[in-house]
Amino acid sequence: MIRFSPPNHERLDFATQVDFKVGGSESNVAVALSRLGLKAGWISKLTDNTLGRRIENELKRWNVNVEGIIWTPDYRVGTYYAELGSDPRPTNVLYDRADSAISHISTEELDWTYLEACRLFHTSGITMALSPNCEEVVKACFEYMREKKKATSFDINYRSRLWAPEKAKSKLEEILPFVDILISSENDLNLLFGTSENLREKCAELMERFSFKVIVVTRSSDPTFLLDENKEESWGKGYHPAVIDRIGAGDAFAAGFLYGYLLGDLKMALSYGEAMSALKFSIPGDFAILNKSEVEEFIRKGGYWIKR
Repeated sequence: MIRFSPPNHERLDFATQVDFKVGGSESNVAVALSRLGLKAGWISKLTDNTLGRRIENELKRWNVNVEGIIWTPDYRVGTYYAELGSDPRPTNVLYDRADSAISHISTEELDWTYLEACRLFHTSGITMALSPNCEEVVKACFEYMREKKKATSFDINYRSRLWAPEKAKSKLEEILPFVDILISSENDLNLLFGTSENLREKCAELMERFSFKVIVVTRSSDPTFLLDENKEESWGKGYHPAVIDRIGAGDAFAAGFLYGYLLGDLKMALSYGEAMSALKFSIPGDFAILNKSEVEEFIRKGGYWIKR
């Protein structure tokens, strides 16, 4: 999407200018993974106009492969307005994406050989919530990847302004059996699948039901929880970063975690995920513009240092 946000934490009510940026859950993950040195590609459907080309060029700027974009002369490019808050005032997001090109995507338009070339397919509940077409395409992609014996990752990323909890739960249950790695915040997990005093038991139930290889639960600034297919649990460290821009921090976590996962190291995955999420809070815009060396330095020094 195109993101508009008033500078300096101003209110939309009286803003006289806005910053013009590009963002979106899956593109945020792709950019962060590319910055870490992996090859990342992004599939979407965009209107062939100035805004659509701006998105394409921004992703190309960060070395994300955009050959999977489906271009159309119709519909529109989705936008959103982000009014950045700081505790105790929350960040407020206003979506303007009805009838966007991506909501009209179809399975017939996808380049399945492009999808087959990847090691891991990742998407989120945000995309599924956009339209019945998106639901169908996401499900088809997960089924295809399972057939090809490729890894899959899904971030619940629940958005109350896109769908109700009951509908989200029903639709997610259709694709979760095809997911290897489930990423969720503790709040989303409790909202959609019932609260539990014991997080481990809740995750074990879901793993038993859907056969995940890994389930990882972020808990705001508290340590992240992970349960693997052997029912072994791990805990992250947890950070309490100052907030400049919180949008995209969850996607930065997903990218860091997937980086470690693809290298076969779940401990590293947790460390990278938490570090990248914490660092993203300090970076304006959706994208986690980080590099591997500073993420590793952040982890080594426990998250707090002055670089001289």
